[in-house]
Amino acid sequence: MASKKTIKKDINFLVDEVVGTCLMRQEMHHEDKKEQEKMDEKIKDMLRFREDMLTKVNKPAMKDNAKTLKSYYRDLYDELLDKVNGVFEELGSTE
Repeated sequence: MASKKTIKKDINFLVDEVVGTCLMRQEMHHEDKKEQEKMDEKIKDMLRFREDMLTKVNKPAMKDNAKTLKSYYRDLYDELLDKVNGVFEELGSTE
């Protein structure tokens, strides 16, 4: 299992990549207000997601058993990858 520190770094890195992509997209489509608002919502959503994920990492629901804790962190990592991949697919399909 990766350490909490590594998981937090991965969360921050991946969310920052999505936010950076949204900001670049905003700059590329600066005349399109609808696109600007859409990217603003994606950025806000990703920042909320980051806070939720960091809270889940810092305060795991199950602290008792190492096996269930490992599974818990694996599920969090899968949730992170699913969310980030979904947003990137969305961004790629709307160009």
